[in-house]
Amino acid sequence: MSAITTTAGPGARSPRPHDDQRAGAETSDGGRMTGIGLAIPADSTDDHFVAALVNALAEPLIAEGYGLFTRVVHDVASERRMYRLWAASDGIAGVVLLGAGRGDDRVRLLRSLGVPFAAVADVSQQGEFPAVLVDAAASVDVISGFLAAGRHERTVYLAAPGDSVTSKARANAVGDRFEIVQVERDAAAAVAAASAIVATGPATLLFDSDVHAAAAASAFIARGLAVPDDVAIVSWTDSALCRSATPSLTAVDRRGGEIGRLLGHRMLATITGGEVRADRAPDPFIVRRESA
Repeated sequence: MSAITTTAGPGARSPRPHDDQRAGAETSDGGRMTGIGLAIPADSTDDHFVAALVNALAEPLIAEGYGLFTRVVHDVASERRMYRLWAASDGIAGVVLLGAGRGDDRVRLLRSLGVPFAAVADVSQQGEFPAVLVDAAASVDVISGFLAAGRHERTVYLAAPGDSVTSKARANAVGDRFEIVQVERDAAAAVAAASAIVATGPATLLFDSDVHAAAAASAFIARGLAVPDDVAIVSWTDSALCRSATPSLTAVDRRGGEIGRLLGHRMLATITGGEVRADRAPDPFIVRRESA
């Protein structure tokens, strides 16, 4: 029996890590389990950082007898409707917010509904609410420092559509430190964009998506290019795919699991009347592999 229940609106896909965890969250005697609600934007369901965070978030909650109820939402209005439904439910003890910030309407709504909540937020958006603070700029600093010793003077950031929880904060943190090329979600489009960049000379390519990074590496190898001599590749998302790709992909470990566990403990403190405070997330680091 799983204590994570994932539901989705029409046409939505549940986050991949939870596809096999759809059993209803019930107690051993068949009663309804009290849980924590988490709305996941549809554009973030393929984000490995979010997936790692969600899986780890459940651990401290389950240890204390709570379930984790996740819902895929497609827009702002559906997310807010979900919070109102959860506020009226006896089965939801609190809500976790992704990507919260100062002046966030969701914060005001949950306060007006009397629903306890804890959030993951960028450090630049710290507000007067319980949170785990993630420093998106730290990821940029880590990559910048790593690439400063690299073999290519040119670095191009191939940014996926900027609607996911983490990509928006990351794009803001990048600023003008790298060239930025916007790419579509389709891997073939990302490979085409990467090929156009490399056609103008050697470069380091920094991908939002591990899938895009692996597809580009495979395409370059098939064309006889040397990775990383002709083109170096870095993924902003570490994953099993990064480890198993040929060549294996250098990536940023953004500590999603550790952040999720911190967030779970912060949520538990909130619903038991603990101190309202923010915890700082651990710093990201580079996982060095063959591609860079």
